[in-house]
Amino acid sequence: MPASSIIPVDAQPMRTLTLAMAVMCYLATLALGGLMLVEAAVTQWTSGMTSQMTVQLRPTSGIDLSAETEKALAILSAAPGVLAARRIERAEALKLLEPWLGRTSVLEELPLPSLIAVAVDRTRPPDLAALERQLSANVRGVSIDTHARWQSQLIRTASTLRHLSLSILALIALSATALVIFATRSVLDANRGVIEVLHLVGAQDGFIARAVKGRFLRSGFLAGLLGTIGGIATFAILGLIGAPAGSSTLAEASTELLIAAPSVALATYSVFLLVPVCATLLSLVTAHLAVMRQLRGV
Repeated sequence: MPASSIIPVDAQPMRTLTLAMAVMCYLATLALGGLMLVEAAVTQWTSGMTSQMTVQLRPTSGIDLSAETEKALAILSAAPGVLAARRIERAEALKLLEPWLGRTSVLEELPLPSLIAVAVDRTRPPDLAALERQLSANVRGVSIDTHARWQSQLIRTASTLRHLSLSILALIALSATALVIFATRSVLDANRGVIEVLHLVGAQDGFIARAVKGRFLRSGFLAGLLGTIGGIATFAILGLIGAPAGSSTLAEASTELLIAAPSVALATYSVFLLVPVCATLLSLVTAHLAVMRQLRGV
């Protein structure tokens, strides 16, 4: 028996279920895409941090900062595991402070430390403890910043966002389950007369459940497909909006999420395709359990 024999094609609960599920699948797609963006950004940032470090020489009275910087550059350039070392000029350092302090004449009067950017060989990193001892013994006012603190903060932030995304997905799944249960009960209550007649002519609960489940399967698949397409379209629009300006933030990340190397793109779209698959399975299983429970009371 086709599902339409029990559930009318224009049944209001089914239309409402499909629409609400499509919205939830859209939000789930956004949550998954956001999670992948965070993971990619953190991987890129931490990778850059582990391949670089900064050596700082503090300005102190009685110290020739320029001479001490040259000493530090010589030691760093000869150290094993160091690919390159260059002095960060004062103008470049001031430019780094502008986002925090703004463009003001006060910056010109600041006694800035001398900074050296060091590129590190990630495959064979230098012995930082030995390098720091050598610098301290030969250069006054020197210190090394390996960016470990910032890397740790990034990892903690990424972990928090990861758990937040997973919590959102769990709430969406719970809400979708409640919707399917509500829709199942509404459909069966609205068609109780038809179900009683089927019982009278000898139809078993399993037969009725199979006829009803097909409709929920189609609704779940359609909702998942619409929500996923909408989510992917949202990321595509974000990329297109930022493309003319050459944005390197959310717009560029959204574009890279959808248009990447084949292996990366395959993984991305495989994750997105989980949304309609999960929506279909959730609708099917939840509807089956709700229908069987409801039929036992008829």
